[in-house]
Amino acid sequence: HRIRFESHPDDADRSGNSQAGTIVDKVLGDLLLYNFFLQSQAGVKGTSCPTRYILLQDETNYTVNDLQNIANSLCSGFQRATRSV
Repeated sequence: HRIRFESHPDDADRSGNSQAGTIVDKVLGDLLLYNFFLQSQAGVKGTSCPTRYILLQDETNYTVNDLQNIANSLCSGFQRATRSV
């Protein structure tokens, strides 16, 4: 996909990107499958591109917010990085 998010200047980071951890799940999406976009990393030069997550089957009964928080938390698991990747 070639989706980019545009933030209001008051909400953007110093390079003009959306803040790391931004989730969009209401505006874009699929009617049959639950999906959301997560911009987990901060862009260096205005180049941040969000990742699309699609839930194919849920056997865990987690809430939507739980799934989004898990996905965002996993982006901070790289031990040598000081920021999310």
